[in-house]
Order: sequence, then structure tokens, then C-alpha cells
Amino acid sequence: MLNFWHDIDLMGNVSRVIMRLALAMLGFALVAWILQSRYFAINQFTVVGDVTQVDEAKLHELVDKHLADGLAGGFFSMRLKKVQESVSEISWIKSASVRRVWPHEVEISLQEYQPIAFWNNRYLSAEGSLFDAHLPDAIKANLLTSGGPDEAAQLVSEQIPQFQAWLAPTGWKIKSVVLSPRYSWRVGFDNGLSVEFGRADTPTALTERAARLANSAKFIEEKLGDGGGYIDMRYPDGFAMKTDKLHRVAATNKI
Repeated sequence: MLNFWHDIDLMGNVSRVIMRLALAMLGFALVAWILQSRYFAINQFTVVGDVTQVDEAKLHELVDKHLADGLAGGFFSMRLKKVQESVSEISWIKSASVRRVWPHEVEISLQEYQPIAFWNNRYLSAEGSLFDAHLPDAIKANLLTSGGPDEAAQLVSEQIPQFQAWLAPTGWKIKSVVLSPRYSWRVGFDNGLSVEFGRADTPTALTERAARLANSAKFIEEKLGDGGGYIDMRYPDGFAMKTDKLHRVAATNKI
């Protein structure tokens, strides 16, 4: 011990080590203070991209519910991945990205699901995702009505444009496409007609039935009247039709 106090070089080395440790601790403390400083607190949010489903009040609610944990600590220490994951959990958001904007701002870029149909009390996207949203009445007015087992949502989303293309020659506007629990298809039109297409038992079953319906559109319109009706396309070479004026008609491809 006595040698230590008389060893000038050793004492100098120890002093330098202690000084460096003190400076390092001071530096860490300074960095921690800066990170927690109110000057760098997040106080502004900018949302860009698809934001038609978010009004100002909903945006504040979204920030309060989904961003608070990830933004804790301010500009430097905020957890961007946590913020992105939290925002992505919102039902109607398809994808989200988050970035810092110096010195107090966070920019959130959103891409939302585009609804193509109602699905019970939710909406169906073109990708087959089911989601909740607050949509303007103008958008809801143009949506189809759809339904089926939730696990078949993607199948329904893929089949809707198929039916629209197959049945375009009829000139009728499709209002609903519904898949039963037994995977049987039914399509409704704006003229009040409901058509049972049945199951896709073969790869071409639905295509053939749709073509048969399109080829018979003029005959059906003549018999339909103004009261709507029901058509069963599950016959091999024709269909059965029931309206307020006509109880049942067997038709063939020759019509």
C-alpha cells in the first residue's frame, strides 16, 4: 500500500481511469437528460396516404390508443417499430410506415383496405380481408352485399369480379354475392332477380351456368315483369324460374 502512494506513475494512471469513468458517467447522464427532455417531446403528428377513413377526431383517438407506448421518451428514444406495429393492428389499415421528422413530429404513412362489399357488420376488401371501418355514405352506397363463412372471405372476394365479368352481357347490375355454409353461390341483381348458381362441382360449372344465364337474359326479362324473381341454374341444360307472374319455367340453351 505504501508503494502505491509513492508510485507517481501508478497514481497518475489510476487518476486518469477514474477521470475517464467520471466523464463517461457524466456523458451518459447528459444523453439520458437530452433523450427525456421536453424539448424533444413528440407534439405533432402528420398522417399521409390513404386517410379517407380518418377524420380529425378519430385521428386523435387513434394516437391516444395505439401510439402512446411507442412514443414514450420523445424524438430520439421513441420506438418506431412499436409505433408501426401498433398502428398496423387497426382493422382497416393494410400497411403503415412511420418516420421521425425533426424535431417534434412523427409522420405516419397509411395504406387502407379498399372495400368492395359489405360482410355482415364488417367490410370485405379486394384482397379478401375482413375489417371494420367508418365509411362515408357515398362509398357505402356503391358496395355490394356479400357473405359466407369467414374463412372463405378471400374466395368470395376473388369470385365477385368473376361474376361481374361473366354476367356483364346481361346488362344487370349485381347487388349481392353470397356463399352459403355449404359453398353454394347465390347472386342478386338490381332488377330484383335472385339467381342460385350452386356449388362449383367442376372447374367450369359456374362459368357454364353464367353463360347460360347471359344467353337467356332477354327471355328472362320478358317473363320477369316488375316484381323480381328467382332462378335456379343448377340444371344440366337449363334452369327453373319463378316470378310473381310465372310460377315455374324450364328453359334450355336454345332460348
